[in-house]
Amino acid sequence: MNKIFLSILFCSLLIPVGAQRFGYVDTDYILENLPEYVQAQNNLRTKTEQWNREIQTREDILNQRQADFLNEKVLLTEEQIKKEEENLEFERKEIQNLREKRYGQGGDLIKLRVSLVKPIQDQIYLAVDQVAKKKNYSFIFDKGSDLIMIYTDPKFDISRDVLLELNPNAVIKDPKQPNPKPKSTGTNTKGRSTPAKGATPTKGATPANRSNAPRQLGTGTGTKSLK
Repeated sequence: MNKIFLSILFCSLLIPVGAQRFGYVDTDYILENLPEYVQAQNNLRTKTEQWNREIQTREDILNQRQADFLNEKVLLTEEQIKKEEENLEFERKEIQNLREKRYGQGGDLIKLRVSLVKPIQDQIYLAVDQVAKKKNYSFIFDKGSDLIMIYTDPKFDISRDVLLELNPNAVIKDPKQPNPKPKSTGTNTKGRSTPAKGATPTKGATPANRSNAPRQLGTGTGTKSLK
């Protein structure tokens, strides 16, 4: 990713500065405002829970069978013991194969995530392309990708434009809306906050600085990212 970024910057140096326009989008912000993505995440979560129950049920049955075998082992012949041990080992391998089939590399989880997220990803890229052409941007960066953006000026953020391109009637959540201020326990005549009764004030204590960074989505089962 760093090599790609350096290549873009190098190419940008070949273009006159006045002809360049840069912007960025926050794909995490766009995704959390798309009902299609929320539904896709719910579908992915439901399917994953179903697979987890399937594997857990088979493991519970195997554990009970193993316990019963140990209790009855003294009553079995050598041939019966050998056969049951082979059956138990076979079932262990079957469960491991099932777990690999569901969650391994190229497994059902990855395939399902691609089938659910890829169409939404393609819609976002198309919307970014349309907005960039309308507003004559030379480069659009993705703030939600591996590209580290140390500082971003909100005036170059076209995330809302892309979201409205995707859904003109979208009800947009504002990640920049400040959190409500906590209620003071009391106010003296000079307007200063006074501690609640029985509280011990801490000398030099100051309110924690609130971060202005946009909210990020959690990975959970699926990852909300487009990576």
